[in-house]
Amino acid sequence: MDTKATGYKLLFGNVAVLTIFYLGIDFVLRYGDISVLQAMSWGWGSAMIVATPFFLSRAQFRQKLIHEWKTQKSLIFETAFFTVLAGGLLVWGIEKAGSGPSVLLENLQPIFATMLGVMFLKERFTKGEALSGVIMLGGIFLIANLRGEVPPIAVLGLTISSFFYAFHSFIFKQYGATADVLYFIYWRGLVGAILINIFVLAAGKFTIPSWDVLALLAVIYLVGIFVARYFFFHAHRYLGIAKIHIFLLLQPVGVLVGTFLFFNDPMGWQKLLGAGLILGGGYFFMKSRKVEG
Repeated sequence: MDTKATGYKLLFGNVAVLTIFYLGIDFVLRYGDISVLQAMSWGWGSAMIVATPFFLSRAQFRQKLIHEWKTQKSLIFETAFFTVLAGGLLVWGIEKAGSGPSVLLENLQPIFATMLGVMFLKERFTKGEALSGVIMLGGIFLIANLRGEVPPIAVLGLTISSFFYAFHSFIFKQYGATADVLYFIYWRGLVGAILINIFVLAAGKFTIPSWDVLALLAVIYLVGIFVARYFFFHAHRYLGIAKIHIFLLLQPVGVLVGTFLFFNDPMGWQKLLGAGLILGGGYFFMKSRKVEG
């Protein structure tokens, strides 16, 4: 199997798992009687409480954790910081606009990722890949301009979030070649959880949600922090950041279908046409990769 095919399979896994994550967060914010800040605080915190005993259970795991911290400390802090900022704006955007439109607007990431990749990493596109990106962005534009569903302040926040996510992908691609992905994402998650909870405590916003909400958040963030991000960061071994983020334009389709099926969100012609362009562009992206790659 060629390296590009491996990278795209990892990204497909990331898309599938993140769809569950986005729908889960949307469900908690709609029905869990919990604020954005509390959802992030307990989500990250409970996920790390559950995961930590596993990573400390064997001497081999502990040695790898220590080695990863010593060699990747700066990168861990940088990616955790930008992830917390991006994640906070994303969850806030989901509260304001719902998970469907929010994930669509998050797909401004490819624009920022392409700029960073081309300017600083000397990445290149084939003509087919570039055209497929334009087609998918056309679908994003259609859905992002749905009247009455997306407040302008949410658009601004989600645009900034997109840049932070693209930038944290850029710095990992630039400096994370020697990182052990599994142990790296553990430290990233732990530092992120600490940063969020320091802010919550300093702001005097600490409250305890119901146990069912807490358990659901733990599962959702375990999936998001470890499974999805393992696929995501591992794909950086095989693909440039611009191609990674263009492929992730497929993400909104699953989320839109999920919000229609589970939350009865409207699914008008504009959403359907936009989703069709995104899927069509994704198919053309993969086909052009096989032909020109």
